Amino acid sequence: MPPVPQSARRGIKLVLGLLISALFLAATLRAVPLRQVGETLADASLSWVLVALGFVGLAYLLKIYRWTVMLRSLGAEVRLGEAAVPFLGGVAFNNVLPFRAGDVIRVIAFQRFTGVPASGQIGTLALERLMDLFVLLALLFATVTFSEVRLLDAGLLAGLQLAAAALAVAVLLFIAAPRTLRLVVTWAERNWPKLHRFGDALLRLSDAVATLSRPSFLLRILVLSVAAWLAEGGVYFAVGQALGVVTTPQAALLALSVATLATLIPSAPGYVGTFHYFAARVAVASGGSQVGAAAFAILVHGLLWLSTTAAGFLALAISGMRAQPLVAASANTNSEPDPQ
Repeated sequence: MPPVPQSARRGIKLVLGLLISALFLAATLRAVPLRQVGETLADASLSWVLVALGFVGLAYLLKIYRWTVMLRSLGAEVRLGEAAVPFLGGVAFNNVLPFRAGDVIRVIAFQRFTGVPASGQIGTLALERLMDLFVLLALLFATVTFSEVRLLDAGLLAGLQLAAAALAVAVLLFIAAPRTLRLVVTWAERNWPKLHRFGDALLRLSDAVATLSRPSFLLRILVLSVAAWLAEGGVYFAVGQALGVVTTPQAALLALSVATLATLIPSAPGYVGTFHYFAARVAVASGGSQVGAAAFAILVHGLLWLSTTAAGFLALAISGMRAQPLVAASANTNSEPDPQ
């Protein structure tokens, strides 16, 4: 059987993502009167919505500063405003393009802003993602442990706690102990040769992160990561206050961790559907109504998506960079030659 061409594989992934998004969105809105959801959104407190937008700005300011710190550690002489253009541009493209093309654009197409070669930027991106994953898993463990979540039995809660704690420890070891990881991967490849390809990919990722794995530096990045995600949790709390659902900080942080981790599920650009479903489920589990939960998920996603997309493309416009060449650069980087 001939191998499937790269373009066909990408098309299949895109269609699959769209289908998954449609299924999750349908599950979110299936039993919810859309008119009531619209009325609930119209009644949202404008002052709290503005507070939520302020938290969006703070969260992304901290994330941009964190990336600036990483780039400077690699010798780049980059100012916060210069780092903001590729960072926000990448977020904007991720919001509207499939296959996380914004990450490729951020690494490849913006080298003139950062002065760091692609190989170095890949390390900063990998560390950023791993640190985000660790913080979100830690928040998930803490909020499940210390908040009152209804509609989940004790066994499921215990399993969720165990999974979150185990994954958080695994991510932390990956970041902080590359030598130990190499020994484990080498042992696994020796005993299970079929894991060789996966193991090599894991080690390449580890090597990219290892250049940034100084203990004091990792601690600084961890502090900035926690601050950034707590600020983003403020978005969820403020929206909850605006709508009268998810009214405690613990519930807001639980919604943040669950909904954001759900974006790892393949979906349409902008994480439509997967984000909404899990954010709404946390809102219901925290005591909200089905209508309020749906409105909560729509408003949080809308504020995050619209503000970051607008900021990203505005930053590109001010910098004088045009979108079309950047998308082309991303496509060329992502594409692989089809087997003959």
